Amino acid sequence: MKSEVIHARVQSDIKHESDKILNTIGITLSQAVDLFLRQVVLKKGMPFKLDSEKKEVNDAEQLAYLINSVDGREPSQKAKKIIQLYANGDIDLETAKFAILRS
Repeated sequence: MKSEVIHARVQSDIKHESDKILNTIGITLSQAVDLFLRQVVLKKGMPFKLDSEKKEVNDAEQLAYLINSVDGREPSQKAKKIIQLYANGDIDLETAKFAILRS
């Protein structure tokens, strides 16, 4: 029997959007919270992976990324390798830009 009440503050748009999505799969927000907490207990922790490391991206990596993603796509594996070479100091910026534009 449920006897506990949880009060949580969330952004209005997040609540409304999640409520709409949950309604389409046939559960309430309250049921979703209950399912989440059951998974926390079952897994003895968060039921999904949390990344605690924030990757530092320097200006050159951002520039190289932008150069390659002008068309709105994710950089290719080759371009990512070039970016990493530049970030490591293995090649200079001009070489990196040249290689990325040719990839």
